[in-house]
Formats: sequence, structure tokens, C-alpha cells
Amino acid sequence: MDFVFWPSAVRNYGFDEHIDAAVAGGFTHLAIDPITYRKARSKGLSGADIKAKAADAGVPISHLDTYTDWAPIRVPGEVNEALRERFDVSGDECFEICEALDIKAILAVAGYDPGTIEHSRLVDGFGALCDRAANAGIWVDLEFMPFWGMPDLASAWAVVREADRQNSGILVDTWHFSKGNPDFELLRSIPDRFIVASQVSDAQRALRGATLFEDTVRYREFAGEGEMPIVEILEILIAKGLQNIGPEVFSDYADTLSPREAGERCGRTLRAVLEKAGAVLPDGVLCGQQIRS
Repeated sequence: MDFVFWPSAVRNYGFDEHIDAAVAGGFTHLAIDPITYRKARSKGLSGADIKAKAADAGVPISHLDTYTDWAPIRVPGEVNEALRERFDVSGDECFEICEALDIKAILAVAGYDPGTIEHSRLVDGFGALCDRAANAGIWVDLEFMPFWGMPDLASAWAVVREADRQNSGILVDTWHFSKGNPDFELLRSIPDRFIVASQVSDAQRALRGATLFEDTVRYREFAGEGEMPIVEILEILIAKGLQNIGPEVFSDYADTLSPREAGERCGRTLRAVLEKAGAVLPDGVLCGQQIRS
């Protein structure tokens, strides 16, 4: 199992700090978004430099976060400026980043509002993305989010099932699954090969912000520190042969932490819930690396 650091808990920092946080938490891999890549390039780093810095630190870049250009609409109506910039990126630019960094996994997100795109167009668009990715040896995961056009596991499964590409699956984000329509029976029934990835964060059951979107970008909690059924979800995913997992903790509180503090807490809390879910992890080790003290 690969342990991927998704840098949401250090969203206000740059690429170097993302690496520091990933190392502090003992992760094996790092995800990068197009905006972080652009900013690193603007500081004079080449793609080869960016790739080497992460690899030399022991956290090679494995995932591109996020790809929305598989659907006709990239950006939903309810989105903050940071996410608007991150979502409004062409497919060509995303694949250029993947080539430069030798990335082998893309996270596709539904960046459109409910009811704005016909289902058949979504199936065709996702299939076309997977075909392009297959030519480059890249896996594609589709992520659902309860406040936009693909609100739950069932809607993501409908697209992935009908597109039926060998290099595709569904990423199960524990926050989105729990806050949307948590269909545990469907999660168990989907063939194992389609569910190999997860992002983990927790939450309170009650809405804290004015909207569910505000909750997801301001009030997520570290794994095991909220009220969501994280362990039950992970038990199912582990039984399916989960191949990669990582934290995604967008929160005002995480923003107050240093990169090292945020990374360490992401790693420690993720380890704790994985052990409760039955994952076997060596003492003092998370993600195949010694945790830095």
C-alpha cells in the first residue's frame, strides 16, 4: 500500500513545504496540483528539478490533483478563487505535467453543477480521458463530491461502470462518502479492481459552515478526530485490496500548523485509524519509512 500525502493540510505553503510535511508524516509519495507546479516553475525549477527534489526527499510525486477537463464544464458555480484557479486547467497542461514528472495516476473531479451535463456525455468524456491516459501508462480515479454534479458513489460508479476502462477506478474520500449518501452495500458490491484509492479526513456530523462546501474547505478534521464512520469505511477498502491512501484535511485549524506539524499529525492520525481498521503496520513505521522525530 502506497501512502500518498495530499497537501491540503498545507495548502497555504509551496512545494518545498509540501515535501517537508510529507517527510514529517512518513509518507511514501506526494501528490501535486497544477498550480503548485506552475509556482515551482516560476521560481526557476524545471520539471526535472521538481521531480528530483521530491524523489531525493523520499516522497516521489505519484498523483496529479486535480483534472476536470474530462467534462464540458470545468468549474462549478460554488467555488472559492483558489479552487477556481486549480480546476480551470486544460487537459493538455495536465498531461504535460504528468509527462514532466512521470506521474502515473490522475485524480479526475466533477467540476460541474448538478443537472448541467447529460450522463452519456460524462461517460464519453471519462472514457476519452482514460484512453488518453492509457497511452501514457496512467491510471485514472474519479472522485465524487456531495455538493456538485457527481454527488455520491452511485453517480461515480454509473460513469466508471459504463465507460469500463481497464485503467480506471473510483477514489473514495471518507469525508465525501460520509457527508453525502453513505451507501455501504454499494461500496461492498463494486468489483475490487475499481476501488484502489482513498483520501481520509473526518468531520462532525452537524453542519458547521453555512453550506456543505464551506464545511469541506474549512472544517474537515484529522482522521479519527471527528464523528464519521472512518474505520468502517477503511475496513471495506482494505478488504478490497486498497493500493494507495492518504490524508486530505482542508481546515482552518490545519492552516495554523507549521508544515512539519501538519504532516506529522496527518501521518499519526492516519496510522491510528488504519490500525483500528485492521491494517498491519510495523511499530514506529508509517508508509514504509521511519517517522522523523
